[in-house]
Amino acid sequence: MIASKRKRSRLACEPCRERKRKCVGGNPCETCVSWGYECHFDGQKEKRHVLEQESDRSKLDGERCEQQLLDAERDRDTIVRRVEANCSAAFVRNMSLKINPTSAPRFSLFGWNTGARQPSASGDAFTPLTINMTSLQHIEALAQIYFDKVNCCYGFIDRERFFKRLKSRWQTSSEPQIFDAILTGVAALGSLFSQRTATTIESQLVAKARSVLDAHHLTEPPSLDLLTAWTLRTVYLRITDSPYATWIASSTLMHLIEVSELYSTLQSAMLQRDQHDGDDDDIRRRLVGVARHLNVWTSYDLGLPRVPYQEKDLPVHDLRDPSNYTSEILSLLPASVGLDPGKSTDGNNLISTLSELLESSHTQPPSTMAQSNLVLCVLRRIYAQAVDLSPAIVDKVLALFRKALSCAQELVRDCSPWHQVVNVPFQIVCFLLVMDTRSSLSLLPDALDTLNLTASFYKTDTMKDACNAARLLVRLQQQRRKEDIAIFDDALMACRGVDNGAAASMTANVDDRTWFGAFFADLSTQQTSEFEQTLVPGMLDGPTLLGGYDNKVLSFAYGSMVPATSFPQSGGPSQAA
Repeated sequence: MIASKRKRSRLACEPCRERKRKCVGGNPCETCVSWGYECHFDGQKEKRHVLEQESDRSKLDGERCEQQLLDAERDRDTIVRRVEANCSAAFVRNMSLKINPTSAPRFSLFGWNTGARQPSASGDAFTPLTINMTSLQHIEALAQIYFDKVNCCYGFIDRERFFKRLKSRWQTSSEPQIFDAILTGVAALGSLFSQRTATTIESQLVAKARSVLDAHHLTEPPSLDLLTAWTLRTVYLRITDSPYATWIASSTLMHLIEVSELYSTLQSAMLQRDQHDGDDDDIRRRLVGVARHLNVWTSYDLGLPRVPYQEKDLPVHDLRDPSNYTSEILSLLPASVGLDPGKSTDGNNLISTLSELLESSHTQPPSTMAQSNLVLCVLRRIYAQAVDLSPAIVDKVLALFRKALSCAQELVRDCSPWHQVVNVPFQIVCFLLVMDTRSSLSLLPDALDTLNLTASFYKTDTMKDACNAARLLVRLQQQRRKEDIAIFDDALMACRGVDNGAAASMTANVDDRTWFGAFFADLSTQQTSEFEQTLVPGMLDGPTLLGGYDNKVLSFAYGSMVPATSFPQSGGPSQAA
């Protein structure tokens, strides 16, 4: 039989208190009713009891509120660290401050692109008719370059349909149309990818496209033409203009897509009213994918919020043209979105994402550069969380860096100034310094040569700043190494007074060394294990006993900015991730 739990009121009435009887509370209480007592409470004690309850409640509320504030502050700090890891400028700034706080470069997006296009002369940007700017043959030639170099990477325009509409538009003299912004946007990008300096025609084409978009009055859901024109403008700005101008354009584009509901209802009535009824749905998916790609990465680079959108799968299949590899670029979108600072990502997920990216296939230089940019962002997140990497992954990362640098040089020589030809090599320089191993530092000359090569072709202030910043970071690291070596020299200087006889006694003779080697050879596996346990923990982690050096000791001596086990030498053992 289970005994009933005894009940007792926290505040007893006066009759029960005087007679020392159990009081279960209530007014009157059960005891007073049973014995016929006049049940009453001491007002002062009751008031004190109420105050104690309120005090306890206030204390609990205060503790709960304080804990909530601490949790909110901790979450905010975590998000800030993720934002800084995604933002290449913040990463470079924090890294340089750890090397030398007094000489660190300013906070800036070094290597954002090759720089602004400065025309040799200004022309009439507001020519009413596109036909008055240049000849049809010139526009067709520029458009051909666009489809050969740009559309194969950002394939959101159908080639055949574009040229048909181009000829039709050239034969009419009607008022400006939205297609004029597409026409001039395509031609401007064709000029960008064929001329290393801007021409007057290119400046007029850019201004014409901008004027058409600015003058357009939106009275209904945006058409596919309007979205295409805005995407072309965003692509051009990403390669030639400032980060904030690009972010505003990409955000505007995403809001237009949001209004058009293009990504959620590909067969909506709005699209059926558009004059492109026969367009391939895959083209529309590519447009949305490219817009998302630009907005996500511009937001990450600036540390600004991206435009939210519905998380819907937009599968992109290969088009009839086998040379189009837009699907390779857009296949990186899921991993890119997964790095949103607002999403919690632990170290295991980051390692898994990194491994998948390193194994993915990217066949063309622009696609490889996009892959490398994403890998660098994942590595920054891993560094921020102090997650260890295995030697196998480190080797694959360095191999991808070599491939990316080669692709950047190829693109620069081919007059294909994709923004990643500067951004990726500069970030590689920074991360090689962070890795701080012999195998990583051996890539520094190639990375700096790539930046210098780009600067020799595109002589802009942006390129000068990127090269100067990269050299400054390397110089600061070099100076720090020299200071560390000076400390070692001072330590060795203190040992010069040691007596030669004492020093000689520390050196074993040949027979002693032979005996010592035979002693180790005779040890069994179990004895060796017991011997290892007597050593200082971690002494056998590196190749120290094999005549090499210990990563931990080297990191301490050289002041590495990351744990040595995070980026081990490719030739020695290390702690696996």
